[in-house]
Amino acid sequence: MIKKENILESARKVLSEQGISKLSLRKIAAETGCAAPSIYYYFRNKQEIVAGLWEAIAPDLLRQLNQGFDKGDAYRQFWKQRPDDFKLFITHPDYYPSVCQTDAYQSLSTTLGDQLHTLNGQLMDQIYRTA
Repeated sequence: MIKKENILESARKVLSEQGISKLSLRKIAAETGCAAPSIYYYFRNKQEIVAGLWEAIAPDLLRQLNQGFDKGDAYRQFWKQRPDDFKLFITHPDYYPSVCQTDAYQSLSTTLGDQLHTLNGQLMDQIYRTA
């Protein structure tokens, strides 16, 4: 039986190899080794898959923030090490709305408060300028 974790792992692989523009449920299903309709048991669409990927990495981000003395610096360092994830989860217009509705994003927003949007703007400038 196909597990949610297998689908997310396959989605991560398709994203890293082909990018967001080529992400499709059909490609994820092929990578997972199942029929595309099987994915609908766990996810309604690509946005939910991306939100699931976000939920998988968010605990690492929150852990790093809670260990760091300067939460803003810890946030910047996390995303600088993962610029592709930042582009996907934080700045992609098709997926950010799904991500920001998750419990993990709400925890992040609570932890960083008003600083979150400023940090995201700074990171967008840094990450996209070097791309």
